[in-house]
Amino acid sequence: MHSRRLVVLVNPPNSNTVLQDLSREVAIAEEHSDWSNYPNLGILQLASAIRDIPGIEPVYLDGTVCPLRVIKEFISANAESILAVCVSVLTATYQAGVQILGFAKQADARITTIVGNDHFTALPSLCLGKQAHLIDYGFTGNEIIASFRALVGDLKRGAVRPPSSYPSLAAGPDGTVAPSVPEPVFTDIDYTLIDKDYHHSDRYRANFARRVALPQQQAFGRRLRQGVPVEIGRGCIKFLNDDACSFCAIQYGGMWRNAVPSGAVAWEVIERAFVAGYDYLYVTADELPNTFRALLVQMRENTPGWWKQLDEAERPLLAGYARADGLCRGDSARLLRELGFRVIMIGLDAANPTSLAALNKPIRSRNGSFDPEAMFRANCEALSRAKQHGLRVKVGVVLGHLGMTAGLLRENLDTFQAILAHGREAIASVDVEVLSPEPGSRDYLHLLSPELATATSERLGLTVADAATRGEIAEKWRDRDAVDLEEAMRDYVAAFMPDLSLEVLISARRQLRGYARDLGIFVGEQ
Repeated sequence: MHSRRLVVLVNPPNSNTVLQDLSREVAIAEEHSDWSNYPNLGILQLASAIRDIPGIEPVYLDGTVCPLRVIKEFISANAESILAVCVSVLTATYQAGVQILGFAKQADARITTIVGNDHFTALPSLCLGKQAHLIDYGFTGNEIIASFRALVGDLKRGAVRPPSSYPSLAAGPDGTVAPSVPEPVFTDIDYTLIDKDYHHSDRYRANFARRVALPQQQAFGRRLRQGVPVEIGRGCIKFLNDDACSFCAIQYGGMWRNAVPSGAVAWEVIERAFVAGYDYLYVTADELPNTFRALLVQMRENTPGWWKQLDEAERPLLAGYARADGLCRGDSARLLRELGFRVIMIGLDAANPTSLAALNKPIRSRNGSFDPEAMFRANCEALSRAKQHGLRVKVGVVLGHLGMTAGLLRENLDTFQAILAHGREAIASVDVEVLSPEPGSRDYLHLLSPELATATSERLGLTVADAATRGEIAEKWRDRDAVDLEEAMRDYVAAFMPDLSLEVLISARRQLRGYARDLGIFVGEQ
């Protein structure tokens, strides 16, 4: 038995790049290129968390820049020394992840296989039931660092306890999940692990230079070297009441909001990444001004000396997420600007009131009644505030929703075009996508449950396909652990937008993208 055991942590490539027989019109791997601009924070956190376990050596491999062939070669060459192969799976990467686990089991059946992240969190029973021969354990939610560390340590000692002993762990063909336990945000990141076994950074930097640094240089007049995600807080204000947007598939685990304990610690996280050589820091919280305002204020009140001593052009440039109404709130735009945020990502929400309700995005007035113009005003005001305070905005648009008609689509397009025209001087880029019903989202639940979809459509006064059509589609998807997103999009349109087709939505996306380009706005991810 080897005294030094490897734990290989893999971020798989997009499955579309592995399953070459799939034809794509919407879910094109190249259009999700932002994944390969930065290191993968999830597997880097896990690798960092186990690096001091005696006898354990973590291996970081990111399939977005590390070829699948290299990942397989590493597993094959080191099979006898590998304790575990772990994959972090989104819906778009699940099939590729399963393929990697299958290769590991073929290389050495004694290798323990572990999965985690959003797709597994949404479908633990299905994943374990369908892939019991390939998946030994899975972790659900975000509160998994301590539990993962404990499992790895016990695997090394050969003294694994019953699955229920590890919070958030799922095991066995029934996929029973142990209750989660709150834990702090993990901040002890070891950036040297990124290049220890495969030199990822050259590829990250090349992608970053082309897709991110060049547009930012044009916007801010400064050259950026490389970017990395950083975590000072996790969550979104809409998670508070389990009220996420209909298409949101983020699995937040047992804590709707989690953050570092103070503004001072947040600055330590930023400093650590900056000292490691990163000058573009992608703050991962799903929404900042509404959800983490208190932390941001603490950061302003505890600005460290090292930051103050740097000229603005020498400080790391921060990017983060906000809701439009959050960016409009009080001095939020000024606050973000003072903390070094220059790029803010916002989902454009303004559209027909019925569309807002279907997407679960309405804003209510102080007396609780729905204000149909509130979101339009918030989007326009957010862009105006951004321009005023020197922020550049990356906007995202989702086309389609349960019960959308040709008329609603036309009204949505008109509204989005009006917002883009209003805020074009503040907009850095526009990303337009067709609604994707990913596992974990309310839209995916609608796809699986005709009864729930009926209740929702009746409440909103919207028309969906007949019960037989929706029942047939639900039966098709109910027992699948692997979800082809483009196929799911097409079925979602057939079930819930009988007045439209996927081709019509693709055409609308093309039209809105063209309109943005005509305004001089960059289209696509940066």
